[in-house]
Amino acid sequence: MLFAPVSKKVTKLRKVYKSTDGVTQAQLEDFMTIARKLKGIRKTNNESTTNTTEEQNQHSTSQMSYDQRTNNYDLLISLFQNTPNYAPNETEFQVATLQAEKAQMLQATQSVADTYIPLNNARSVRNNTMYLSQDNLVDTFNKAKDYLFTILDSSSVQYKAISKIKFKKG
Repeated sequence: MLFAPVSKKVTKLRKVYKSTDGVTQAQLEDFMTIARKLKGIRKTNNESTTNTTEEQNQHSTSQMSYDQRTNNYDLLISLFQNTPNYAPNETEFQVATLQAEKAQMLQATQSVADTYIPLNNARSVRNNTMYLSQDNLVDTFNKAKDYLFTILDSSSVQYKAISKIKFKKG
């Protein structure tokens, strides 16, 4: 739940940034560009378009991966650091707090990256054992099932229970 509150925090940060003395309209627009990236929204045109082909030709600009959100959070921190009068009293909006949050985000994404390779390797071994090897689980089960059908009566409870079990290759 590290990334979940980012959008709400960005909304609060906008108000804090907007109330900072000396912030220009260009700086505020830079903030809004980064904020849209963090929230995954597109800047909307004030003009209403009636051309549906123009709307269909738009491509997704969402930058909502955890890595991209962390990078954009870093851009936001840099913007605050380059704004001379940005010095909020509230600890949650101070640059040091934001940097600590970014460090937690980086640590979390690194942990995911570190566990992905071993997990993917374990899945490959499992898939090989179950589906691909010479004596894979699916083929072994199906052979055993065929053998059991030869020795069980087709009206027996065991036969009916075994016949309901289905194994197939992925």
